Amino acid sequence: MAKAYSAPGKALIAGGYLVLDPAYNAYVTALSSRMHAHVEESSTRPFSSITVQSPQFDGHWDFVIHDSTIANVSETHGRKNPFLQATIKTVLNYFQPSEKFNLNITLYSDPGYHTQEKTQAKTSSNGRRTFLFHSKPIDQVAKTGMGLSAGLVSVVTGALVGHFTKQPVDQNRQIIHNIAQIAHCEAQGKIGSGFDVAAAVYGSIIYRRFTPETIDDVLGKQLSAELCAEIKRIVDSDWHFNHTQCSLPQGIRLLMGDVNGGSETPKLVSKVLAWRRASPDSAEIYAELDLANASFVSALTSLQSSIASKAALEPVIDALRRIRKGLQKLTASSGADIEPKEQTSLLDLCEKLPGCLGGVVPGAGGYDAICLLVEESKIGELKQASANDAAFANVTWLDLSEEAFGLQEEPVEDYDF
Repeated sequence: MAKAYSAPGKALIAGGYLVLDPAYNAYVTALSSRMHAHVEESSTRPFSSITVQSPQFDGHWDFVIHDSTIANVSETHGRKNPFLQATIKTVLNYFQPSEKFNLNITLYSDPGYHTQEKTQAKTSSNGRRTFLFHSKPIDQVAKTGMGLSAGLVSVVTGALVGHFTKQPVDQNRQIIHNIAQIAHCEAQGKIGSGFDVAAAVYGSIIYRRFTPETIDDVLGKQLSAELCAEIKRIVDSDWHFNHTQCSLPQGIRLLMGDVNGGSETPKLVSKVLAWRRASPDSAEIYAELDLANASFVSALTSLQSSIASKAALEPVIDALRRIRKGLQKLTASSGADIEPKEQTSLLDLCEKLPGCLGGVVPGAGGYDAICLLVEESKIGELKQASANDAAFANVTWLDLSEEAFGLQEEPVEDYDF
């Protein structure tokens, strides 16, 4: 029986860099562009296999499982996709299925994840889904930084867990999250903060990370029965991390702007971490940012139960300015381009646009995006004002909104193309 699943992208609004430390909370918004996976049993082969197709990018991977007790997974054509391979391996080593299986997974991604140049739109037969099909393979198409790999790992994990358990997502959400975190870190070769996977699985959340030691013992290890047992033990354990559901108040919209630039997140992060280890004043800057982030969350929470008058919006506006001030200090002290001068100028101009409460450079910062909070009733006015201003010539406002829910099951008929 076929099943379909989707998982959202993400934007880290408050908590950049602090999210790497289990001592701090971060505010993570899930986004309406989602990764999708359609899974079904395929024609019988004399061995277990999982075939993955990505028709939007003409991608095809055929994974063969060589051992029923220890999932030694290989791709028959030598095509590399570390995220798919790590996900399949981690799921199978957790479940260790005793019966042979043959699965076919078809992947789709909503338009927000990639640049939309040289694409052809195709709509499902029931008119419910429209995806962009690219003329180039996926490794040659620019990404927008919304958590593509985390969404991919999470939705494939959800599809496989759903197949092997025959249970709804909510019954296994923690297992899905834990497996996806291990697989994502395995594929990347390092333990990240995990906020992108957490948002893909849980939706918009206030997030405080798990300690890296939680999963360190199962990464980069040789396959063995002992490793499988350790994966199962860790996945089933309590990771002691925070993922409290949250959402933007009614009448407030997230507006993402794709800026014609580019940043290398790993280099930015490495630079900040090196500075933090060497700098005695880093604790003071982190404490200042943490207070600003906490005031931002508190202001949004207060808005949930009040009318969004100008006075009620002031604490949100003030908190966003304090977050920016902290990130500017972090930029100056660490030497990393978290809020570079070009983005400072752009965000200062954004604050003058109709309905804009303020904005930040999301996530690790850099040159490639800005994120604004805007009064919903003034979105059109803001876009028109920016269209008439040459200073915004390199900004493309993305057709995205906040997504409260994380991984979820979808109607199978929506994926008939």
